[in-house]
Amino acid sequence: MGVTEERRAAALVRRKLAFETRINWLGDAVQRGLTMTMRARVRLCAQLVRDKVVINIGTPVTKLQGRSRGGRFTAARVRPGSRSRPGEFPRAETTRLMKDIYYEVGASGLHAIVGTTLDYGVVLETVMNRSFLRRTLNEMQPQITRVLTAGQGGATSFPST
Repeated sequence: MGVTEERRAAALVRRKLAFETRINWLGDAVQRGLTMTMRARVRLCAQLVRDKVVINIGTPVTKLQGRSRGGRFTAARVRPGSRSRPGEFPRAETTRLMKDIYYEVGASGLHAIVGTTLDYGVVLETVMNRSFLRRTLNEMQPQITRVLTAGQGGATSFPST
């Protein structure tokens, strides 16, 4: 058998295999997998932002010790200079606002809301220039981008803060 005959035989085998090739469309399964992955990533990002908001507003005010006046005990007072100033994160006098920060993932799983149900939280955010939700979201934008655009396994790894 000569070289040309071997080449012809190999070409015949290749053509025969080419006609027997099947195409399996896996687009629907891939789409489902991507959607589930993105839902997990959105949930992770919402939890990360919520946790960071709680940390940012967790700095306590300084309190003065209560005193006894004529046998009566007075409650502790907040040191006047220890409250937050415009442009700073609000400081915690109680833990109520920190405990009320929540996140909620939408029905599609591809968007989330981080917020508070307390009226004074909305006032701090919008009126008193003590934004804590918007500032935290802007601060965490690089980490959120990394989680949402990471390769396989990005939804389960914790980004550094």
